[in-house]
Amino acid sequence: MHGFCLTQKLDSVVLEGIKLTLHIPTVVKFRAKHNFYLLDTTNSRAIENIIKYFHNTMKGMKSVEYRIWARSYAKHKGDTPKLSEIRDIIRKLRTKLLEISDFDR
Repeated sequence: MHGFCLTQKLDSVVLEGIKLTLHIPTVVKFRAKHNFYLLDTTNSRAIENIIKYFHNTMKGMKSVEYRIWARSYAKHKGDTPKLSEIRDIIRKLRTKLLEISDFDR
């Protein structure tokens, strides 16, 4: 299942604005234990709005992750085994990137 989640420390106003802009129907939640606000959704209409909004706006590794995520939504929505495989690929890409950035230090 595709999801979208953002967190914000100290202030929920930014997340409320993003919620309105992207037409996300869920409520901004506060996690008192860790002291942050959370906006997350798995709503299909909201995911489609997010994909349209961020199309061709990112650069670097986030762009690669976003394109894999958005394309997998269009091609494999509802195919849980395939989506799990794609999620694992994205996680491996992140791990490799972290290893490379650690090496540069």
